[in-house]
Amino acid sequence: MGLVDKCYIFVALFCLLIHTNKIVTVEPLIIASLIKKGPLYQTSKQAILSTMRTTEKNVLKPYLLIVLFPLMAMMVLAACQKPVINFGTSLVNNSHSNNSNIVEVDTLSVQLSTVLRDSFATASTGTMLLGHYHDNIMGSVTASSFFQLGTPTGTAGIDILSVYDSLVLMMRINKSYYGDTTLSQRYYVSQLNDLIQLPLNTNQVTFYNNSSFPYNPKPLGFTDVTIFPTRGMTSQSVTSGDTVKIVLPDTLGQHLMNMIYGNSDTITTLNSFLSYFRGLTVYPDTTAGHSGVMYGFKDTVTMRMFYHQPGAYATYKFVDFRFNNKANQFNRIVANRSGTVLGALDQAQAVRTNNIISAEVPSSNMNNACYVQPGTGILGKIRLPSLASITALPGYLQVVKAQLIMKPVMGTFNLLTNLPPQLELYYTDQNNQLGSPIISNGSVQYGNLYYDFSGAANTQYTFDITNFVKQQLSIGGVNYNGLMIGLPAPASYSTFNKAVFGDATNKIYNISVKLFYVSLPQ
Repeated sequence: MGLVDKCYIFVALFCLLIHTNKIVTVEPLIIASLIKKGPLYQTSKQAILSTMRTTEKNVLKPYLLIVLFPLMAMMVLAACQKPVINFGTSLVNNSHSNNSNIVEVDTLSVQLSTVLRDSFATASTGTMLLGHYHDNIMGSVTASSFFQLGTPTGTAGIDILSVYDSLVLMMRINKSYYGDTTLSQRYYVSQLNDLIQLPLNTNQVTFYNNSSFPYNPKPLGFTDVTIFPTRGMTSQSVTSGDTVKIVLPDTLGQHLMNMIYGNSDTITTLNSFLSYFRGLTVYPDTTAGHSGVMYGFKDTVTMRMFYHQPGAYATYKFVDFRFNNKANQFNRIVANRSGTVLGALDQAQAVRTNNIISAEVPSSNMNNACYVQPGTGILGKIRLPSLASITALPGYLQVVKAQLIMKPVMGTFNLLTNLPPQLELYYTDQNNQLGSPIISNGSVQYGNLYYDFSGAANTQYTFDITNFVKQQLSIGGVNYNGLMIGLPAPASYSTFNKAVFGDATNKIYNISVKLFYVSLPQ
């Protein structure tokens, strides 16, 4: 194609672009045939020339001079020069910037394992956990709660005429759950035999998932209830809204009322009251038909005593024994992993020689996957053992970006056992200690969960691990540092959502790394 023909094509395209400014109007069909050199080529050329000649007052001429000449010059230059990529001084030294390339590497080996923390703090969380469920992957989990109540409020109205009505324990749901919410739950409440307090002459500063206190095996009461967490209601909602009520013995209620009326020191002084009423534990029925789901409750639990003042029109009142001391409320969480793949964690924990180091099992011994459920002490661990090898790649200069892509295994989550809406990554070492969270652009990351509702094939979490990668490369050589997968607070200690990620043997649902580095030509 000659220079004249190129000009015709360029003019045609230019005319199409400026059509909206009413300078020249040429039908797209003519332009298309001109470019493709179809049978209308010569006719189209003449049509364009004729239109240009007849444009009022030769409006096109100055535009041709102003626009076409520099653009044609640019076309010529572009045909003669090699494209240049400039990464800027923030990425590459100026002396190399015009000769650099960005190279993507997605073949780094990723080593996965699962870590079991045998104890973790569950006190002062603001959440009471209750329930029992069985998961074919994670095993059976039971959660119960221990707490204290304080001295009563609203006692001024009780006199010799007051009539006791009932005593009720009231717990408000916080809308968190894990499992089948259509199932009815049975909750028991028992009085503690001992006062909740930290053991003397130890370094213990809080209560843990394996903490416990003895209690009377004969319950004070129980209730059967169905909870509708997303609606903030229960099957008792006609009278209680978002509250679960457990009716307690009238003998206890009448005795408390008599002490209030008598202004007993047992009622008016906190220490005396706790010596008398040491605390309560609420725990689930674990039998089929009364379990199958975990619920979270607010720590605003209250024991309420109802009474009335008789008369022509009775006046109904109540006295509250309110929740006391957040530090002394904790959740006991018991997991039974026997018969599941996670049973390997309990075996590893039993034979470890250093109790300070959490038990760890590689993915190769756990169905080629790692598991995450911080609510039961289970965390995933990631190592990049071949990371240092990238520095030996041809022309390697420096890493500019590293992205971690985590695809949960299909079939390990559903509407009843949802994925954690957020994950969090932490620095860790060979002793499996939790370090600081991974930061990107000055902020903690939570995985940016993308949920693929069409079939879960593209459901994934993503993290920017550039800072971690650069730090590990700066150390040099082989080290055993890695990343620990957990959940951000408060979800880490108040929910049971789980995630399962395949290792490299799973070609779809796995954890992989995309790494980009600057390379100089060789």
